[in-house]
Amino acid sequence: MKLKIVLLMVLMASTAFAQDTEFKFSKEGLTDFVVGSFQGSAKDLYKYTLAWAKENKFKEVTFVENEKITFQGNQDNFICSKAGGTTVCNAINYTIEISIKEGRYKFDVTEVSLFDKKATSTLVDLNNFSQYYDKEGNLKKYMNDVPAAYESLFNGLNKNLLTFMDKTKKAENW
Repeated sequence: MKLKIVLLMVLMASTAFAQDTEFKFSKEGLTDFVVGSFQGSAKDLYKYTLAWAKENKFKEVTFVENEKITFQGNQDNFICSKAGGTTVCNAINYTIEISIKEGRYKFDVTEVSLFDKKATSTLVDLNNFSQYYDKEGNLKKYMNDVPAAYESLFNGLNKNLLTFMDKTKKAENW
């Protein structure tokens, strides 16, 4: 019995300290941040991340040298739904902060705003997506594509960053 309790405590502790590597959408919101690994120095990681942000023409790129990079991006037709025979789409503006340490980085979506075709802006609470769910906890009608839109955008950006860094590192070390 004591062995089971110890094993349960070890499992709970390891789960509590586990870091996410992909963004997940749920009623409780979007994953706070993901952590990525990079084989190299913090200085190289910073350099490659800054080059990636500039190559992708993100707006408002700010940085603390060798520590943090913050930028803004956007995407048209982010969430589209069909209603009454027409398709209505929202665009998204987002702010991402990438914090850098030796051998790893934290990819953090800090702000999201959705825009309709009238350019009306809605700030999204990233810790509460209950507006997309009904009382039974199921996605509301016409909202089936919402989770995939969030996950694919932010996981895609993170994957694109990793691919860029690997490609750049290999090109420099050929």
